[in-house]
Amino acid sequence: MRAFFIKHKKSTLQFGKFIVVGAINFLVDFGIFKLLTVVFGMLVAPANVISYTSGVVNSFLLNRYWTFKIKHKFVSVHFVKFVFVNLVSLGVNTLAVWVLVELYRFSDGFFGVQNLYAKLIATVFSFTVNFAGNKFLVFKDDKSPSIEE
Repeated sequence: MRAFFIKHKKSTLQFGKFIVVGAINFLVDFGIFKLLTVVFGMLVAPANVISYTSGVVNSFLLNRYWTFKIKHKFVSVHFVKFVFVNLVSLGVNTLAVWVLVELYRFSDGFFGVQNLYAKLIATVFSFTVNFAGNKFLVFKDDKSPSIEE
């Protein structure tokens, strides 16, 4: 196991940083979601879109400059890819929240989960999609393989 982490040190460090950034974004997302649904009584789907979107710019900046350390100037290309990955992730997250909440509502609480728990569970799904998209599409190493490789 140790050999694996040594061999994949860069990816392991990136994953650790991605988790920290994800935790910060989750707090923003979850806090706004709770505020909108509990305090203001907003429906879960639009509240989820607003809360999830609130963490996107913060996530982009932290992941670009800290997690994946992208320095070149082509911010717009990365941002467009980042928005695409986050839209896919948002779709996964919102679908999971909606399904879990509707299961709860229509099964008298037997099969599904309440709003805030649904949000927690949905975040696990969207986190996985988000990391893969950011690692392999948005912030991938732009180095072309050399002839020696």
